[in-house]
Amino acid sequence: MSSLDADRLLQDKTLNDDSYVAAVKQLNDLGIAGLMTLEAIEFQTLEIEAVLASCQQLQTCYAEIAKGLPTQLHTCFKNSAISVEQLAALVSLIENAPTASWTLREDSFNCYEMDFRLAELQQQLAILKPLNKKLAPFVNTNTLESTNTLRSIQCCLDNAGMFRWFSAKWRDAKQQALKLAAHEQLKLEDIQLLFPAMIKYVNSQERFDALFLQVPVLAACHEGLNTDVTPLLAVREWYKDIDFVMAEYFFGEKGLLAGLSVIDKQSADDLVVEYHTNLLSLINNLDKKMNKLGLSFVAHETLQQSDTDYALVATELKSILLDALSVLKESGVDANTCLSELINAPDFNKK
Repeated sequence: MSSLDADRLLQDKTLNDDSYVAAVKQLNDLGIAGLMTLEAIEFQTLEIEAVLASCQQLQTCYAEIAKGLPTQLHTCFKNSAISVEQLAALVSLIENAPTASWTLREDSFNCYEMDFRLAELQQQLAILKPLNKKLAPFVNTNTLESTNTLRSIQCCLDNAGMFRWFSAKWRDAKQQALKLAAHEQLKLEDIQLLFPAMIKYVNSQERFDALFLQVPVLAACHEGLNTDVTPLLAVREWYKDIDFVMAEYFFGEKGLLAGLSVIDKQSADDLVVEYHTNLLSLINNLDKKMNKLGLSFVAHETLQQSDTDYALVATELKSILLDALSVLKESGVDANTCLSELINAPDFNKK
């Protein structure tokens, strides 16, 4: 029997071996390039071991960092593509958090009603400040009566006739009006002309104060005409950013919002520093290795999924390679044989 016939007989024998056929099919189903030899494929197991080592290193760092963070944020510390994006988004939110957010983190900022409240605050301040500037030289705005009282005084003064001095009601209204004067040199006529402005001022002041009563967390920010709405607007915008990030990376989970509501500033700052100092380089290194595996095993579906645990898929992939290569070695296939040669062998596709 010629050597060619012997090789043919050996090939026919191995092709009839179900485990041999299954091993070749496993390698082919991974999307491995046909020109890769079995030796080159075996070398890929070293690449996988490097991935597993990087996973372990990163996970060790994650575990240490997560100790000081709310459990709701722990989902960001997993070895997967989506977790990498989640962690980057979390760090970005912390970095962009306005200073006021550390004292004003509260669910009321996470609703559209707050947009209307803050807009109303701005509107009332825009009314109160110029009115106060107009009234302050003439009346003490801090001692103004209610709008009903002011209207009653104004009505009495405006409707008094030529015999008003004989009216006890008018004299009482005059006395109340003069009590509002900023100084004694002012005359009744000076004060009387300002009643419409005073009524508007008190009305706006009542609306302004009521807005703070609606949301307790705003009470600490109430400083009258000196109230600064800018930090409040910044906190509201930050909560909008959180909503966007939740929809983009957390698929509507509430964990991110809950975690950011309770994390203390020091822990948050430490996370940002650790992320840029150590984690980012480890993450990028692992991502490069995973991307390389993805290019080598393009048909391995689990490897392409964003929520796949890197360590689990790498372990699974390594096991598949080693099992398949072991079968082929036992079948006597030379290490320099290309995968395409095995795939294109006669009658293989019939198996």
